[in-house]
Amino acid sequence: MLPIPEPISRNARATIGLVAAFSWEVRPLLRRQNGMEHDGPFCSFSLRGETVWLAIAGMGAENSFRAARNLLERFAPRALVTLGFAGGLLESLNPGDVIVADRVLDQETRERFDCDADLWPLEGVQRGSLLSVTKVVASAAEKRRLAREWGAVAVDMESAGVARAAVEAGVPFCAIKSITDSAGQSIPIDFARCRSDHKRLSWLKMVGEGIRTPHGIRDLWMLARGARIAARSLAATLCSGESRGKR
Repeated sequence: MLPIPEPISRNARATIGLVAAFSWEVRPLLRRQNGMEHDGPFCSFSLRGETVWLAIAGMGAENSFRAARNLLERFAPRALVTLGFAGGLLESLNPGDVIVADRVLDQETRERFDCDADLWPLEGVQRGSLLSVTKVVASAAEKRRLAREWGAVAVDMESAGVARAAVEAGVPFCAIKSITDSAGQSIPIDFARCRSDHKRLSWLKMVGEGIRTPHGIRDLWMLARGARIAARSLAATLCSGESRGKR
């Protein structure tokens, strides 16, 4: 591991390192912040009484692992938190519901990582296992299959990478995710084909994917609406303890 550089200012060393896949997942959260500091790809602000540094990782566990390692090497946080979106596997979960994982399950390696679910005590959230997968779970049928096989309440693509980095560094971690799509909702696009680079998605490519299926544009609109609700709800939960944001 590389030596940890000196902090960029007196208050720069993080107490918590945050990792999100894409900037729009945390945009409503960042809009609530004042006096943010920036250091290259990282930004810092105060959240729930802690100094945090945020890294935007891009899609997938490999990118999230790399971003978490960079945070650990640069700022030596006492803990890591993965934030962002997840798809619902539990029938009762709706867009905007926030879950705090008690464990992360890696579909690829079948590893199980215990989370410090009380790292940030939050009101109005649901607990359960979060399944980390290697590609977007596109169909409601596949969601049902994964729910039966793994007993997880939600699915994402980044949490296993952050979990692995935290375990290697010997620091606690947790996963706080906001639901974008319910268990019965299918996703009409392959996000892997919609990337403009590893941290951004092309809306033009997403629309192109959407028109490939009969109800693709309608389903894409529903997903976009769910993402807006999820991002606002995540911000409200983290900043005020409320489980839902503005609609």
